[in-house]
Amino acid sequence: MTGTITHVQLDRGVGSIRGADGRIYSFRRSDVRDCWLHDLSEGAAVTFEARTGARALEATAVRLDRPPR
Repeated sequence: MTGTITHVQLDRGVGSIRGADGRIYSFRRSDVRDCWLHDLSEGAAVTFEARTGARALEATAVRLDRPPR
């Protein structure tokens, strides 16, 4: 799924994404792939895998959506 970073808390290692479906997904530092958490900023386009967690919607395998070279 594609989405946009809406919030990143570097000190806590968490953030949130608004998915293409309009829902908000939370993610942790360990869910970020192919880049570092500090590479993510509000408004950045990302791709991710969505899942339903115990308390909220979660994003895993979060990657920056970079144009092909």
